[in-house]
Amino acid sequence: MTAAPHAGPAGRDTAPAYEALPFDALWDRPGIGTPAEGTAEPPARAWQLAWDALDAAEAADVLERLVARDYAFPTSGSTREPVRRTLPGARLRADSEQLARLLRPYEPQALVSFAPSRHAYGASATVLLPAVTRLPVWFWPASDCPPPPVTARRIAVVAVPGTFRILARHPRWLAAFEHITFLHSSAELPPDAVRLSDGRRTAMVEVLGSTEAGAVAHRTGWDPDGPWTLLDDVSFAGPREGREIPLTVSGPRLSALPDGSHPAHHAMDDLVRPLGDRQFLRLGRRARPVKPHGVRQDLDGIAARLRALLPGADVTCVRAADALLGETYDLRVAGGGPLTEDGVRALARGLGAPPREVRVVDRPPRGPLGTPPAAPPPPPHPTKGRTT
Repeated sequence: MTAAPHAGPAGRDTAPAYEALPFDALWDRPGIGTPAEGTAEPPARAWQLAWDALDAAEAADVLERLVARDYAFPTSGSTREPVRRTLPGARLRADSEQLARLLRPYEPQALVSFAPSRHAYGASATVLLPAVTRLPVWFWPASDCPPPPVTARRIAVVAVPGTFRILARHPRWLAAFEHITFLHSSAELPPDAVRLSDGRRTAMVEVLGSTEAGAVAHRTGWDPDGPWTLLDDVSFAGPREGREIPLTVSGPRLSALPDGSHPAHHAMDDLVRPLGDRQFLRLGRRARPVKPHGVRQDLDGIAARLRALLPGADVTCVRAADALLGETYDLRVAGGGPLTEDGVRALARGLGAPPREVRVVDRPPRGPLGTPPAAPPPPPHPTKGRTT
């Protein structure tokens, strides 16, 4: 079965067409999880799925076929090397049902997603969330893609850090909606986000989670320092005393370890201060993970793999703040024979972790103990503005 295209009203700044995908093999198109070994990841393309065009029995059949499969996702988590985690479709559905509960008070009639389904957050929010809610969804893949022709009056936008800068370029498209709910996950809320705050016309729902643990906690509003609340099937599993402790959680949606065993709890990279039994303040991250475009990378692991590819080179990854990517990093390389910045960038890209900036230097920046310099503070959040 194939979805019928949704036509946009005249005068609205929209794409000429978002490809209507068939429902028969969504794990292949748009694709869920990591492509099979030896298969290149296809370029992201705009697409749509009209779940609202299916009757209840048809939608249930598609959902059951999605849930019956297992999906592999790459993650570095708190490890130094990326590993593949296999997530059952049932766990992705449980994640998406949690997201649906968070969105329900805002009554969205359609979904527009920027989160690629090759990653766990995108699989849950871009594919499974529309399936469980039977809402039409459009995938908006990049900044050079026009907005989709959505006719609904109330929408939810599945956001990654770069989403807000892209949307700011389309004020007419934003102004056409009665209400917009932003569902943001997987990185710091970028300063561009608050510029889209527009009183009662917009709402922000943030979700904190990881590939290993799924969605863990949520908060609403535009305060970057506000408290988080655990989702209803998640509990604190570690000590809750101290002003700065790792966020350790237990719950039914923890993914299996690479050896197939199921952990009782998971210690995330986030450092928190508990506020009672269900809430906490998030203080930052332990180790040196960074999440450009929501894809978790470990800076020390990237540096180690590049050193293996560049014998004799001194490699340093420096965390950086970027208005489009949210969190990212810069690369500094010294020694190791004749090097070019383009060559080093190509190697880093081959590891799946392209840096924002590459410099070949005489001596990489180091702190007093030989460690990389501290991360710069995030850019200040600007004054709230209107979208119209």
